[in-house]
Amino acid sequence: MTVVTFPSKIISHLVKWNPYNEQYVKRGEMMKKGKLKRWHKVVIALVIIVIILIFLGTYFLFNFAFKRGGYSTQVGEKVNTTWIKKQNPQVWHQTNKSGLKLTAYYLPAKTTTNKTMIVVHGYGSTGHKMNNYIRMFHDDGYNVLAPDDESFGRSQGEYAGYGWKDRSDIVTWMNMINQKMPTGRLGMFGISMGAAAVLFTLPKAPHNVDFAIADCGYNSIYDELKYELGTLFHLPTFPILPIARIYGNVFAKYDFYAANTKQTLAHNKIPLFIIHGNADKFVPVKDAYINYQNDHGPKRLWIVNHATHADSFNKEGHVYVKKTRAFSEQYFK
Repeated sequence: MTVVTFPSKIISHLVKWNPYNEQYVKRGEMMKKGKLKRWHKVVIALVIIVIILIFLGTYFLFNFAFKRGGYSTQVGEKVNTTWIKKQNPQVWHQTNKSGLKLTAYYLPAKTTTNKTMIVVHGYGSTGHKMNNYIRMFHDDGYNVLAPDDESFGRSQGEYAGYGWKDRSDIVTWMNMINQKMPTGRLGMFGISMGAAAVLFTLPKAPHNVDFAIADCGYNSIYDELKYELGTLFHLPTFPILPIARIYGNVFAKYDFYAANTKQTLAHNKIPLFIIHGNADKFVPVKDAYINYQNDHGPKRLWIVNHATHADSFNKEGHVYVKKTRAFSEQYFK
């Protein structure tokens, strides 16, 4: 029998190579830890990149929805303003709490009256573009004041107030009327964003506001933005709206999460007439029912068949004039 012997150097090498040798085990563990650290760094870097992209994307969407010259310029309808311009309305100004100069147009009634309608425009519109509604109330024998909301028309400002920030400005306009006409009576009318502004303003309204008419107004800014995110961009609410809320507080100087009619109509006793088209794809008709349910004063609801957004006047002009006239005549004191 032949005995095979290995040189001591080979034996020594095999002993060192033993995978269970403590030195090799430690080296393997260090390599694994190194790989894990590298993966951790890669994952963290990717997470940071995703977060940055989300914040940048939300900033773009925020500016698109809120900033002057954004989406509002795309949805602003073309309206014939020939009539209101021919009337040569008075141009009023106020400087609001943000130090911005705002503009409004005042058209006295043909026959002297102490009754004035405040007509508030929608998103992407202006006071002049409320031409048809100004004419309607003027024909009914009322004075009419039509403001340009902050960041719209001739009024200064960079960010839309969506009716929430505008409410204090609307109260200021009404106080200006009251200074000129101490025994006057006021009615409020708004369409779309202007309707929401009216609904948001009611708790702050002066004592001489006799009624309000809201045509296709949303129940909350949050719900409206959520709806638009889904229909226009097919995007989720989270994390976009929470981040947009931060931008809103920083740049637009207000918290749009706070704007909802559940709060503002909770104790309302001013008579309210809600109008909405059942084919509205911009502010869904469910908002009309929510606003109606949230209100606790004298109220009426008119759902206009086949009317799209802000289209009820065009769809049912004669009936529209008749119903709004009856409501104003009933409640104007």
